[in-house]
Amino acid sequence: MFKTTLLTLCLITSAAYAQTPAPPAKTDKVPPVTGTNARENDKLDIRKLEQKYWAAKDDDFSVVQNRKYQKAQRFYLSGSYGVPFNDAFSTGSVFNFNGGYFFNERWGVELQYMKGALKDNDSTSQFQSRYGVYPDHNVYTSAMVANLTFVPLYAKMSFMERSIIYFDMGFSLGAGTLSYKIKKQEGDDNKTAPTVQLAVFQQIFFTEHFALRVDLINRWTTESRSKYYYSLPSSVGGGTVTDRDLGSKVINDSSLLVGLTYWF
Repeated sequence: MFKTTLLTLCLITSAAYAQTPAPPAKTDKVPPVTGTNARENDKLDIRKLEQKYWAAKDDDFSVVQNRKYQKAQRFYLSGSYGVPFNDAFSTGSVFNFNGGYFFNERWGVELQYMKGALKDNDSTSQFQSRYGVYPDHNVYTSAMVANLTFVPLYAKMSFMERSIIYFDMGFSLGAGTLSYKIKKQEGDDNKTAPTVQLAVFQQIFFTEHFALRVDLINRWTTESRSKYYYSLPSSVGGGTVTDRDLGSKVINDSSLLVGLTYWF
């Protein structure tokens, strides 16, 4: 009985071993993989992709691809409304009109006209009411400036995971003329002086032709100044002012504006 059982186990083991395929010899060569299988087995070389994507002389790829709304070789007109926020004596509104052209997606030129509608602010009115005299100051009237624009930032962002918003952000540097009024008792004196301008702007595109535009504008102008009174009121002793000249001073005008741009 024991011999029969042992023989049966030996036969079963031999049969199982015979049905198991022998492993390939070490000298056997694995046949090359071709076609689709070869592409699936290739490893992704990240370094090659980075070199291709960031290649400085590559005409096919750039950091931001497939611009939906392009500015290159296009004219535009823009109108905006805003407020000055660093005028110590005046408050009110400013109206701005821009017209320009972009040579490419980065560089453009622009002609700008801004008109101010300003009046005395609360501080000026309170000063006059408390001390009985009007403060010496100038009031911004208008400006005409030619700008060189540079747009280094272009981006896309998701709005509530429902739509994609396209926007860019740029800078402009310009020079031109600024008109202002020297406040005087006998009547305002209108003056014009050279001015330089530095601005930051951002555009959010709605369609191919329309974009929301926001501007932060700073101007620096050397303005002449003068005393307001030629005859002092009795509250401060009265008398005639002989020398009213206060010299010149660099004045900074800053405004924040919001408007629409139409692209041709």
